[in-house]
Amino acid sequence: MTNPEGRLAALLEQITGGRSAEALPELDQLLSQQPEHPALLGLKAEALRLTGSFVEAVAVFKQAAEKGAGVRNWLAAGVLLAAMRSTDDALQCLLKAQEEVPDSDEVLDALITTYFNANRQQEGIEFARRQLTVSSNPRLLTHAALLLQSNDLYAESSGAFKKIIELAPEDPAVVGAALVPARFTCEWEWVEALQQKIGAWYDQGVFDAPQEYPLTHLTWCPDEARNLGVTQAYVKRMVPAAEPLPVQAVAPRQGRRIRVGYVSCDFRNHATMHLMAGLFESHDRDRFEVFAYDYSAFDISEYRQRFINGCEHLVAIHSMSDQQAAERIAADQLDILFDLKLYTGGGRPGIMAYRPAPLQVAYLGYPGSAANNDIDYIVSDRFVTPDSSTPFYPEAFCRLPHTYQCNDRKRSAAAQPANRGAHGLPDDKVVFGAFNQSYKIDRTSFTVWLRVLAEVPDSVLWLLGQCDEAIANLTHYAQLAGVDPQRLIFAPFAAPQDHLARLQLADAVLDTLVCNGHTTTSDALWASVPVITSRGKHFSSRVSESLLNAMELPELVGVDHDDMVRIARRIGTDAGYRAALRTKVAANRLTTPLFDTLRFTRNFETAIEMMTRQHRRGEKGAHIDVPDCGPVEPPSIDQAKVEAVATPLQETYPACPLCQGSSEAVGFANCTGHELWHAALPPSLEWMKCASCGHVHTRHHWTSAGATEVARKADANRLVIAADNYDARRTAWAPVVDKVVNVLGGYRTVLGSSRQPTWVDARCGDGSLLMLAADYGFASAGLDARQEPVARIRQLGFNAVHEDFMVHLFDATFDVISMMDMLEHVAYPREALLKAAQLLRPGGVLVLGLPDLNSSSWKVMDAAGTNPYWQELENFHHFSRERLIALLAECHFEVVDMAIPNRYRAHMELYARRK
Repeated sequence: MTNPEGRLAALLEQITGGRSAEALPELDQLLSQQPEHPALLGLKAEALRLTGSFVEAVAVFKQAAEKGAGVRNWLAAGVLLAAMRSTDDALQCLLKAQEEVPDSDEVLDALITTYFNANRQQEGIEFARRQLTVSSNPRLLTHAALLLQSNDLYAESSGAFKKIIELAPEDPAVVGAALVPARFTCEWEWVEALQQKIGAWYDQGVFDAPQEYPLTHLTWCPDEARNLGVTQAYVKRMVPAAEPLPVQAVAPRQGRRIRVGYVSCDFRNHATMHLMAGLFESHDRDRFEVFAYDYSAFDISEYRQRFINGCEHLVAIHSMSDQQAAERIAADQLDILFDLKLYTGGGRPGIMAYRPAPLQVAYLGYPGSAANNDIDYIVSDRFVTPDSSTPFYPEAFCRLPHTYQCNDRKRSAAAQPANRGAHGLPDDKVVFGAFNQSYKIDRTSFTVWLRVLAEVPDSVLWLLGQCDEAIANLTHYAQLAGVDPQRLIFAPFAAPQDHLARLQLADAVLDTLVCNGHTTTSDALWASVPVITSRGKHFSSRVSESLLNAMELPELVGVDHDDMVRIARRIGTDAGYRAALRTKVAANRLTTPLFDTLRFTRNFETAIEMMTRQHRRGEKGAHIDVPDCGPVEPPSIDQAKVEAVATPLQETYPACPLCQGSSEAVGFANCTGHELWHAALPPSLEWMKCASCGHVHTRHHWTSAGATEVARKADANRLVIAADNYDARRTAWAPVVDKVVNVLGGYRTVLGSSRQPTWVDARCGDGSLLMLAADYGFASAGLDARQEPVARIRQLGFNAVHEDFMVHLFDATFDVISMMDMLEHVAYPREALLKAAQLLRPGGVLVLGLPDLNSSSWKVMDAAGTNPYWQELENFHHFSRERLIALLAECHFEVVDMAIPNRYRAHMELYARRK
């Protein structure tokens, strides 16, 4: 290459001048002569990037970096891979770049944003903290602060934003971002300074400058005009304009049901399903055909089950782009489509931008206007959207008769609470609760609460202690107001059922005033605890008023803050009134509209009919006020269909449960010595052996009634995890998880990817295996037919469902299924293995643990007459290793490994890969 420097300069000028395609042939020619020339490789990679050949560009960037072309090639490859969602490969490149230049703020920023966008924020903490020590770039520092915020490190994030604002005091986007973590800390001097700056831009009509997220904005600003301006700016900035799809409305015809669609990522154990589960179950299937477009995270909770059971058509759109999802929705020819997210976490308003349905409606998730033409109606009520709100909503109101919020009548009643002392509460004081998150607590709300404490001297305030900084600041403000800090009692977060139980210890709940309790308020009312609020100025500050009126408790809504204090004072100082009010709330819970799911659903369905009818008539923009259908009688049971017969405890196997061959008796085992045996059960088990396949099984298996009877004497505490022995249980399971990870390809392959692997423990027992799998990084969940252990597992914050694996409905495929000490208890093991095969992805792993009747241990116990497995009331089968391996092969599995554990005598473990 003559004058190489000159040629390189000319090629660089071509590429930077927008003529990359012209430069590529010469670059290829030069590289054929010098294939490892780092500068040529770097130029080719950049030319490929600029021409859109991203996959080729990545390969050449990597090659250039390996040949010494400089750290920017690793950085460029990593950024491209991250944009292509190849997170692990991207991180490999970026970490190599960081090794070469550990303090490069550009490389650190690429790492931070890649971890953030892959929802792996926790792994990015160390890089965010390093960035804060090396960079002076406000934009890059903001990314670091936001990652810390996403890890609930609110004080750290807020402190970082203070530094950033010193560097860029007039950058509105930085100021807007700084407000979020600051509000969680309740440092109101700082919060109000930020709000004042933001408000100055809004006063000038500059709504886009602070770049606030609409939901965040609604929770602190009750000005509906500003709410609309901020949301419109967000839509313009973040929701790409799209050409509407050519959707044709289907003309109504006799017998055709109305097609109703719902879009959300919250069809799981989430506040949305806590409210909506009953609505899905109660839809009138003779009149409505229900479609759900789902991109929810992995979940097998009871709420997920209820959702699946309540939908006729479930469409997964996780991997679809907004356009692809819209096209899929359009293909179903809906009459009406509800967006249950809009501008809340995980929302995908870009789908609605394609107009996949002729009529599009916002409901439940976002408490405000959609602020664009993609939404035709918002479902609301006369309290949250009175006529005065009309100028601030481009969409029309469809107002339900009582409250916009659906509630689930089937949710569990609050359990009996522990005594007050167990929660640090005094027995002889009036307890005012306040369980909204700290970001909702503004100075005005807290001042009203402190006024209540002053008016009711014999009272305490019981708050949610969200973070140490908020606790310290709220305590400090109480001291400044002359309130003894000992009167503030902070509670930790609790599981939903535990929270419902403890709520009953409060005498009344005080509401936050700019953003009311939503689910928080309905939780308190379901627990029969009065909630005291004040009238608000926008949707989110009027929610509690709506809920209280639907429960016929308007006397708990103050006309202003002074009136709210008056209501609280009367409750706090008049014991007779307090008791009468509590009785009224408890009585109204099941007699008024708020928790009448069937009545709400019929009114909601009337709303659907009225919206579709008005749309077909071309009447756009007119508000709808839905009439109340009145109380609805639940469907009656047809007693003629109820068979009044005694349910047998056992069923007889007509043949071998594995091969349908003929089985012969091999003997009886006396089971009266078994810990679960009692007089209602037969005194012995008869064991059979198949003449065809050699399988050993009982003559009978328990029916559902029989299994319940067997469990009647079971010790509910037998499967309780004790702190002093959990580590031993954890250690015992570790070899199982290690072996599974190895079968799947090793830790880096399985758990280092951006997709979190999934593990279902089909009979989870005390939960120690599923919890250990979670410790390794699996998204784990367990099932068990025994209620007590499931409840305890869930109390610890893990995912478990009280249901038998064989009856549970799944709507996903998994990486691992474990059946430890399970297959011998299943009446028909082949069906269980076939179900596991359906649920595992190809290459997924099934782990089985059970006794081996051909093992030396089994034979030693038989010879000594001490084999307990013959008397085991809950066992139907005794497998040999050979028969089980053959059965697995028949059910699409290949056994790839085996182990002999030390948890139980004569046990074996088989590791099988789904073919």
